[in-house]
Amino acid sequence: MKAREHITVSEILNCVEKLTGHSLNSDEGVLFGDKHRRVKGVTISWMASPEAIIAAGKVKHDLLITHETLYYPHYVLGGKQPEGWENWEINKQRRRLLEKYNLVCVRLHGSADQICIYDCFAELLGLKKVVGGGGYCRIFEIRPCTLRQLITRVKKQVGIKILRVAARDLNKKVSLIGLPWGGLGLFVNVSFQQDIIRTGHCDVFIAGESDSYGFRFALENNIPMIETSHEASENPGLRKFTTILASAFPSIKFAFHNNECAWQPI
Repeated sequence: MKAREHITVSEILNCVEKLTGHSLNSDEGVLFGDKHRRVKGVTISWMASPEAIIAAGKVKHDLLITHETLYYPHYVLGGKQPEGWENWEINKQRRRLLEKYNLVCVRLHGSADQICIYDCFAELLGLKKVVGGGGYCRIFEIRPCTLRQLITRVKKQVGIKILRVAARDLNKKVSLIGLPWGGLGLFVNVSFQQDIIRTGHCDVFIAGESDSYGFRFALENNIPMIETSHEASENPGLRKFTTILASAFPSIKFAFHNNECAWQPI
């Protein structure tokens, strides 16, 4: 894209729509601020955490693009937010920081997944050979190894020394991998696990984030699950997404803010 001096938030969103070939999804778009704002600097992060907002503000950027939603609670089954959620302190704190640094906040969720996040997670894991499924339900084939060996490999690939694993037999031979990346290993998203299972060609999941319900769903389907973390599975793609937008808008300064995994083993 040709360099221009005055580019707005809307123009950046239009570029994303061209990259995906469709309009923004219903959970995407401007969450705070004015879509007509002129943009000279953009920070991209996995979540609009206080650290990410402050990082964007300190370099005087105008726009924070976040993959996850700005406000809590993220999901409420049934679709109805609890009364007074806008005044939860965590939500007020984020709004105060956005106001302090005069930032627009945009969410790009499924669009960024489609453009590069899913593919970058597969790339990070060295997965290249697709032997089944399609779309986000692709099945990747690797040379057969034990689950224990695969876990060791995944630790090195994602740079995490300790991983949670749901498995009955660490010596089980595996070769066909499904990827419930991001939060698709969680109990609210087990239908995605089921979509992968329907391909009939999966003997291990490598997930982003999971929980007890999600782990048990996998186990009862006789599929072990290796959990990396929500952030670890999506940050590489968001880093690439930053470079994609930077190439499209050379007159704008772009920066990637790394939201590290929130938990640590003690």
